[in-house]
Amino acid sequence: MRKIAAICLMGMALVTGADVFMRGVFNTPIFGSEEIVGILGIVVVGFALPYTHYQKSHIGVEILVRKLSKRTRRALKLLTDSATLFLVGIITWRMFLYAQSQAESGEVSMNLELPEYMVIYILAIGFLAYTACLVSDIIKFFNDKGSEA
Repeated sequence: MRKIAAICLMGMALVTGADVFMRGVFNTPIFGSEEIVGILGIVVVGFALPYTHYQKSHIGVEILVRKLSKRTRRALKLLTDSATLFLVGIITWRMFLYAQSQAESGEVSMNLELPEYMVIYILAIGFLAYTACLVSDIIKFFNDKGSEA
């Protein structure tokens, strides 16, 4: 997923650069470049989020948390991971339902007429992977607690 996100990010830069070049040199923009960049951006976010969580690269309030006891930090981590799992799980579930309703309605993008439900499914898959990472973290939390006793 990380490699796909990186390729899409590079694609966003290339399409944007090519569009600017075409507008400047030939006074002709690339048709649908905004849609292409938007779709690639969705893939980047959806596929980079699980990797970012896995690498523990999210922004945290470390200055305050470091001052707490280890037991309190662990409890806080369990609480935030559980709350995040709950919210991301709901988002994932609702995104799959939304993609299904978009597929049934036949909704397409404005310029290129690409099926929008495919993009929503891709983003939902990214959130599903994020959900799996959160479940894994919670399982590790309880396994580590058992080994500490």
